[in-house]
Amino acid sequence: MTAPLLSIDRLAIHVRQEGGARLKIVEDISFDIMPGQFFALIGESGSGKSMIARAIMRLMPDEVLDIEGSIRFGGHDLAHAGESILRPLRGSQFSMIFQEPMSSLDPLMTIERQLSEAVEAHGKRRGVAMRKHILDLLARVRFRNPEQILRSYPHELSGGMRQRVMIASALVNEPKLLIADEPTTALDVTIQAQVLDIIASLARDYGLSVLFISHDLSLVYENADEIAVLYGGVLMEQGAARAVIERPAHPYTSALLACVPRRRRDGARQEGIEGTVPSVSDWRPGCRFAARCAYRQPQCTEGDIAFRMLEDRRVRCVAPLLEGMPA
Repeated sequence: MTAPLLSIDRLAIHVRQEGGARLKIVEDISFDIMPGQFFALIGESGSGKSMIARAIMRLMPDEVLDIEGSIRFGGHDLAHAGESILRPLRGSQFSMIFQEPMSSLDPLMTIERQLSEAVEAHGKRRGVAMRKHILDLLARVRFRNPEQILRSYPHELSGGMRQRVMIASALVNEPKLLIADEPTTALDVTIQAQVLDIIASLARDYGLSVLFISHDLSLVYENADEIAVLYGGVLMEQGAARAVIERPAHPYTSALLACVPRRRRDGARQEGIEGTVPSVSDWRPGCRFAARCAYRQPQCTEGDIAFRMLEDRRVRCVAPLLEGMPA
C-alpha cells in the first residue's frame, strides 16, 4: 500500500503571547495527502487554514508558534525539525504559493533573476540548462512569450500574470508537494478558473501532490480528490470530494454549499450563514458551529465532539445530516 507523502497527526498550534501565555488557534488536525493527490482544505477566513500551511512550511519562528503533534514528510517530522533539515526541503521538496503575488515578488528584480535565484539556491541547474528549464516552465504556465516575461519586472505584469510567475517559481525545483494558500483570492473570477486549471494540469502532468487552501467549495469541485472542511480551528468533515459536495454530512458543509450561487433554487435569494467564525478567545465547549447552526440541539454544546467515521467520510457532529443538498 502506498505511504502518504504528507501525514499530519493530532496537530495543535499555539501562538505565544507576552508573559508566556499560549493561545490555541488550531487543534486535533489529522489528515494524510497521498502522492499525486489534490487535497482541498476549505473554510472561512479565521478558521486556521493558513496557519496550518505555515506550520507545514515552518515559516514562523518558534518564538511565535508552538506546534504540538506531528507533520511527517519524507521521513522527517517537520513540526520539530531544525532549520538545517528544513532549509534544503523548502522550495525543493515542498513549496508554497501565497495569496498576494505582488508581496512575494521583489519589485526591484526581473522575473529571470528571481526564478534563477530560486534554482541556484538548491544547485540543481546552472547556466544554459537552467535558463532553458525556466523558459519551458513559463510556457507550461501559459505565457505566450516567456522571453519577454523573463525581462519584465513584477509591476509590468497583471495580477494573473504575477500569480502564474509564482506558480512557476514554486515548481521550478520540481517539488513533490505544492501548497497553494488561496492563490486566486486577489483575482477576478475568470482568472481564478484559469489559475486553478493551470495548477491542476501541472499536478497531473508532474504527479504532484497539492494542498489547495480556499474558502470556496465550488472552486475546487472539478479538481479535488479529497476535501477537508475546517471551522474554528478544527476539522468538521473530511472525505472524497464528490461525496462531500454531493451529500454533505455536517450542517456547516451544507451551509457553505448553500452559499454557492449556482445552487440557488427557483431564483431564491441566498440565505448565507448568519454570524461570523468565533474568535479563539470565544471558543466554547461542544461544536464551534453550534451558534450559527440551523440544526442545533442541546447536546451540541456539551463537551468535546469526536471526529468520527460515518459511512464514507469523517465528521464532527452529534447529529450529522443524512440527506445531501438538492441540486
